[in-house]
Amino acid sequence: MLHLADYTNISHFSIYDDVKSIEKRALVRLSGLLQATKTGHLILGVPNSLVRGVFDAMDEPGISLPSAIDGGTLRAAVVVMTPEELQQVGGPDAITERGKQYAYHLGSLVEQPAKGWPGISVCWHLKINSPELGKLRRSYGLPTKLEGDSDFSIVVACRKVGVLSTKAVSKVTQQSSTVFPDWAS
Repeated sequence: MLHLADYTNISHFSIYDDVKSIEKRALVRLSGLLQATKTGHLILGVPNSLVRGVFDAMDEPGISLPSAIDGGTLRAAVVVMTPEELQQVGGPDAITERGKQYAYHLGSLVEQPAKGWPGISVCWHLKINSPELGKLRRSYGLPTKLEGDSDFSIVVACRKVGVLSTKAVSKVTQQSSTVFPDWAS
C-alpha cells in the first residue's frame, strides 16, 4: 500500500519557483545620479516615472503624489543625507562624489506615519537597498542609515491629515428641499 506521505508535495516546488522569481526581480540593478538640492539635501535622483507608476497602481483612498503636498513639481529621489548631516560634513561642496551614479535595488512598499511633515498623516515608501550609499555615508563619518535607523527609500504617496474624515454637515442637509430651482419644473 502506498502512502501519500511518500510522495513529494508538488506545491513546494511551485513555491520555490515563485520565490526564485521574486528574488530575481528584487535584484534588478538600477542607478541614479547623486545630487545636492536647493533645500540642502543630498539625494540620489530616480526616475519620476517610477514614482508615478507605483502611485498609479496603488489602491489607497485619499492619497496624493508627494509633489502635490508642497506645491512643487515631482522630484523623485532617495534622501542620502539630511540638511543637518550635509552641513555637518562640510556642505555640498565637500561631497566630491556629486554627479556620480550609484546603484540601488527596489524593495517592498511600506506604509508609515509621516514624521516631521506638517499636514501629512501617512506616507508610503518604496524601500531601497544600496550598500554603495551606506558606504558613502560611512566615508563621511555618518552612520550607514539615516536618522533613527531609517532605511533608504523613495516616497511614492502621501495622505493629508483629515482627508478621510467625515464632515459634520452634509451638503444635502444644507439645501432646502421645499424650493426647487427653475429648471427642475
